[in-house]
Order: sequence, then structure tokens, then C-alpha cells
Amino acid sequence: MADLVSLKDVSKSYTAITGEVVEAIRGVSFDMHEREVLTLVGPSGCGKSTILRLIAGVEKPSSGSIERRAAEGKFVVGYIFQDSSLMRWRTVYGNIKLPMEILGKKGAEAKIPELVKLINLEGFEKAYPIELSGGMQRRVAVARALVHDPSVLLMDEPFTGVDEITKEILQTELNFVIRSLKMTGVLVTHDIEEAVYLGDRVLVLSAHPGRIVEEITVDLPEIREPVIKTEERFTRYTKEIREKLNLLHPLRLSRRPTDAPA
Repeated sequence: MADLVSLKDVSKSYTAITGEVVEAIRGVSFDMHEREVLTLVGPSGCGKSTILRLIAGVEKPSSGSIERRAAEGKFVVGYIFQDSSLMRWRTVYGNIKLPMEILGKKGAEAKIPELVKLINLEGFEKAYPIELSGGMQRRVAVARALVHDPSVLLMDEPFTGVDEITKEILQTELNFVIRSLKMTGVLVTHDIEEAVYLGDRVLVLSAHPGRIVEEITVDLPEIREPVIKTEERFTRYTKEIREKLNLLHPLRLSRRPTDAPA
């Protein structure tokens, strides 16, 4: 498979208000393969979201290089944020249509009914965000990110704040949609199970400055159902990630619950 994006020895630093230089990521290198879902997992503040912004071209690296390639025309990203970020005055249909208006794509509206059906939004086209559940709002955000045929789908913890049952349903739907449309995607998550469930490869990042400490290839069927989380091979992947994040050792607590006074 062709590489759509290549990061080579990329570092990114920011200057704080105090004048202190804060290094977000250091020496990050990886290739994104066409029709692959790459997941980034690591502790808070390790630069996962920074990597997404660098891929999108919203920010530039402090050092290193990023190469982007598109099969046809311009490299364009679809972005799913931590919250749905829907326009409250627009209907479901209007929110999905927004990227095409911004990009000036005419005649592309024919794709909206197809996406609405694929993402289980049929019957809600005229509804406003306030009339939708949290899960339905996330579905609209997914459709909006896909409607303009992006080169790469970038997902920044798209199911933050969603209850566990709804999250599992949305994860399964997202997996099906990405595979059906043969998309290339990058997912940032704190959820180790989610990283394995949705990813073809998992990049494990260290605490800041974020560095890639392990790359794990996930050998699971492309179309996945929740039952796969109960299988030994799935558990093996999540255990390996926990080992790399040093989560299988006793935590250094100043006082354990059993030591607390009665």
C-alpha cells in the first residue's frame, strides 16, 4: 500500500507565556499507509493531538519533515473533534453539508443521503442538534468529516464523554463506515481497548515530550464486532500496550486505601 503521509524525525515545541520553551513531541517518525487506520495512544499531554494538527497542516513542525500525498488532487483532511462541534442553528443535513460549502464543492450533495443511511441518521435529516442525543450528534460529526471525500480522516478522541454502551456501538459503526468507504484514518485516544479495536497499527507514545516507544501491528479482521474484545488475541494486544505504558506495575501512591485511618 502507498504511504499517504510520512513524518521523519518530527519535533514540536511551544513557547509558554512565561517564555519557557515546552517540547510537545520529539523525534517522531512514522508512515501512514493508504486504507489503514493508525491509532495513537499514550498518557495525557504526550502530544497526540499535536501530531494530528501537524498532519492536518494546521501547525508546522519545529524540526523534521512531513510529506503528504494525495491520490487525486489536493490533500484534504476530515476532522472529528473531541466534542461534536455542531452548528446549533443548522439541521443535521445542514451540518453535514458545511464542508462542501466551505470548499466550494458543487454537486457533491448527492453523497449526503448515502452517508445518512450508512451512519444510521435516516429520519433525522431535518432535526437540530438540540433535538439529538449525544450519540446521534457524534454520528452527524462523523458524516460531516467524510462528506467531502478527505484524503485522511483525523479523529481526536471522538467519543469523549459518551457512556460506555453508546461508545461501543459508535466504535463498531465507525469501524464499519471506515472500512466500507476504504478510508485512511488516524485516531487519537486514551482508551487502550479503543486503540486496538479500531486500529490496524497502534503507536504507543511516552510521556511528554512524546516519543514513539512501540509500534504494534493488530492482526484482526477489518470488520469488527464487540465480541472480539473477549478473545485472547485482543487481550494480548491490550496487555502489550499496558506493559509499554508501564501500567502493569504497582502505582507509586503516597497512601494506599488500606493504609487510610478508620
